[in-house]
Amino acid sequence: MSHSEAVQKLSNVLFGRDEVKNRIALSAVKMIIGDIVTLYNEFKTAEGAGALVFNPHSPEKSLYMPLREIQRDLILAEEAMDNNLKKFFEKVQSIVVKESGTEKPIVIMVTEDSMSVHVIDINQTEERLKEALDAAKYL
Repeated sequence: MSHSEAVQKLSNVLFGRDEVKNRIALSAVKMIIGDIVTLYNEFKTAEGAGALVFNPHSPEKSLYMPLREIQRDLILAEEAMDNNLKKFFEKVQSIVVKESGTEKPIVIMVTEDSMSVHVIDINQTEERLKEALDAAKYL
């Protein structure tokens, strides 16, 4: 399933039933994103620039990786000759360095078979949620 298909499937599950349920779902998503932003900023203040690693299947295994840990894991991936993991950590390191002067949270999503890195732009997130809600009205 492609990323856009997964997003559409999630939108269909969350939205499109009726106006009250749509408002509840929208509020829940906004609260989750708000919690992510708050948590990220607290970690960034305490430990420096980094990425919030979230594992939705095992939330207790979620953690914050400051840049020094990302760099350490990059070296370990290189030593293990795991080129895919090395490239992933290079990408994460690059994003963390680029976004370190902003307030945009960096989140690594971990699933059973992959990892992906996301920079959360609150303004863009609001727009995307409105688009998903509008699209769901026509289901």
